[in-house]
Amino acid sequence: MSDDVILIEENEDKTIVTIKMNRLDKKNALNYDLMFGLLKAIDQVERTNARVVIITGGDEFFSSGIDLNFLTGQERDPEGVIPDLRVPRNFRYFANTWIHPIFTKIEKMEKPVIAKINGYCYGMAFELALACDFRFCTESAEFHMLETKLGVNPDVGGVIRLTRIVGVQNTKDIVLTGRKFDGNEAYRLGVVNRVAKTHQELDSLIKKYTDELIDSAPLAVGLTKKLIDNCYGKNIEFGLELETIVSSQLLQTKDAVNGALARLQKLKPKWRWK
Repeated sequence: MSDDVILIEENEDKTIVTIKMNRLDKKNALNYDLMFGLLKAIDQVERTNARVVIITGGDEFFSSGIDLNFLTGQERDPEGVIPDLRVPRNFRYFANTWIHPIFTKIEKMEKPVIAKINGYCYGMAFELALACDFRFCTESAEFHMLETKLGVNPDVGGVIRLTRIVGVQNTKDIVLTGRKFDGNEAYRLGVVNRVAKTHQELDSLIKKYTDELIDSAPLAVGLTKKLIDNCYGKNIEFGLELETIVSSQLLQTKDAVNGALARLQKLKPKWRWK
């Protein structure tokens, strides 16, 4: 695997980590190397005390989606990891046990994850962005869930995650037509949280959100993220019970005590992850 297909960058106080796809000569097309690099990067960042994770690509494109050479079994595979994906049972096994877990790891991180999207965000890359907690883009970003144009369907969360985010009607609009749309329409459809006119404005917008996330207690943010994900679609009784269980644990933390005292004293709390 090429070591430079993924770049990991930290800000000065190591509160924000950026995972950058760097297969720029192929428009960040997702092949084995790039996806394995994402897997390693996510595992590495999860073990740090970073408060926010940003996943991004180049200035001109987030990613053009899955590398068709990888999908059709024409990619070089010296380690013998990739089965013949043209065989249905092989494809199902590889998708369920190797590809899906990469995206699931993003959801399971107890850190907020932001997808910063410039340019192309196609197919599997669109699905990668959907696995993140927040999505921010420029007006010129171009979204395209193109699988039906290839005679297949989205299979890495493009149906289930998109439906949870934008609803059935908008999901059918996006997925069944396979049409392209820009950042402004992505915002209108509910695909992204915010849209910016320029790269500079996008950076400022993300900075504002990361500042807010970092001001909140890390344990509370992490467990509440899991609470939101696990309560979605469940009945109210289940949700209330789970809320109480999580809250009863957080109330025992030093951060909860410090947060209350700081509020009373009109001071900024110092979070200790305890």
